[in-house]
Amino acid sequence: MARDIIQTPRAAAILVLNYNGKIHLDDCFRSVLAQTGPQDQVYLVDNGSTDGSVEYVKERYPAVRRILFERNLGFAEAYNRAVRIVEEELVVFLNNDVEVEEGWLSGLKSGLEGSTGQVAACGSKILFYNSRGLVNHAGGKLTRIGGGIDLGFMTCSIQEEYHERCVGCVSGASMIVPRSVFLSLGGFDPDFFAYFEDVDYCWRAWLVGFRVLYVPSSIMYHKFSATMGPLLTPERVFLGERNRLQTMLENLELHNVVAAVVVSSVFLVSRLAAFLTQRRLRVALAILRGNWWVLRHFPGIILKRRRVQRSRRLRDNFFLTHGLMTTYLEGFREFARLRRLERDLNRIGGWSQQDRPRARDSSRSRQNK
Repeated sequence: MARDIIQTPRAAAILVLNYNGKIHLDDCFRSVLAQTGPQDQVYLVDNGSTDGSVEYVKERYPAVRRILFERNLGFAEAYNRAVRIVEEELVVFLNNDVEVEEGWLSGLKSGLEGSTGQVAACGSKILFYNSRGLVNHAGGKLTRIGGGIDLGFMTCSIQEEYHERCVGCVSGASMIVPRSVFLSLGGFDPDFFAYFEDVDYCWRAWLVGFRVLYVPSSIMYHKFSATMGPLLTPERVFLGERNRLQTMLENLELHNVVAAVVVSSVFLVSRLAAFLTQRRLRVALAILRGNWWVLRHFPGIILKRRRVQRSRRLRDNFFLTHGLMTTYLEGFREFARLRRLERDLNRIGGWSQQDRPRARDSSRSRQNK
């Protein structure tokens, strides 16, 4: 059934998740509506906004249907509920703080239509909104201590080969899925709320025999951190640490979990030492809160792990040999590169005026990438 959907997709539901992100909606909906076909439907999925977002969309974009929730359900649960509501065969998850390029949607659809075998997700090439020559995401890799990394992050965009390729994960900021496949895999894990729920979904999809594709012909521009502010806010660090550990504990084979826990502990100590040295006490405490959350919810994590491992078809070694997962060395090199990048940005006063996000409002506050 999944293969039939991939071969003959018809309508797509484009779900734009929003929480108090009115200031971003014009760029998003104008660019999306300019390229949707008569069979496609655009939806505003609103997490209880109080900034007039819903009324604004109702007045300015009457073609956009609205799925409204009374409170902020986060990224994972809001999308799960929305997917159960819509009826289109394909579902596109899209940030609200973006602008999509012409051909964005057709590129995503072609990724599914032109693929052989079963595909659980296709993701776009994501560039920075205010520095359109810089890469935000060009596909992703899974990491052996949980979570994932964005390939090409903060590097110059080049005219790469315009064909799809398999990657460990793609970004939920712009991702298309066959609706039936998404539901059969259980959707996003609602325990994640936000961050790495897209990585976890892709990881679980690979484990049961689906593939994940990066589609460089589908391009969008992202107002990076426009809604979450700096990269290292306590809430962001807490969610990232908590969810990284969940993906590690649930998706790796047992012998690799043991090794990953050891390496993760070293990673934990090094991060704590760095933040304490920098007098970022609240960030250090956020890391500890993430670990404490995992300990308190460990029985539930073990139950989810059992479900994942029972349906496993691929060994962890498959991901390493096919370039879908980082080695420990590769992962730490990327972490070190990001640390250097952060120090360089701090030394010059953060983002340049051109790169700096235009708003610190909360279009996906605690939920968007």
